[in-house]
Amino acid sequence: MKIRPWARCVSDLPSDHVEDEFQIVQLGGKGVASTIGEILRDLGYKVSEPVSANDNGWEIYVLAAKPRRRLWCQVTFMDDHYLLFFGQNSWIAEFFGKCHPAYVDALSRLAAALADDARFREIRWFTSDELYTEATGASCPVEV
Repeated sequence: MKIRPWARCVSDLPSDHVEDEFQIVQLGGKGVASTIGEILRDLGYKVSEPVSANDNGWEIYVLAAKPRRRLWCQVTFMDDHYLLFFGQNSWIAEFFGKCHPAYVDALSRLAAALADDARFREIRWFTSDELYTEATGASCPVEV
């Protein structure tokens, strides 16, 4: 199974990126993170409000109920698009290169919901190795 936890997309949500003449006051993406949280709530997950991840954008924390699993999503605004990362909070799983079934299910369901949501477009999914290459990405994050 190949998992692509990174997505690059464009959103029609209003920009919340704020700069003054000297610096970035608020990195954009909070509204997108909030909307992704709403989508995940509608899918039955418990989701936190967006939390600043400083220069990395915004994070939301996700709890899958059965089986109980902690997940998280980071949203970063980059020029004209958003970069999303959807991960599992398990260093053991990361160390052994394993993906918990609850994580795979949540990632798949989120991807389907984003694809059906008119506020998001040009969604492409990537592995960490593909992200900063010329790869075009995939239309879905889970490849069996």
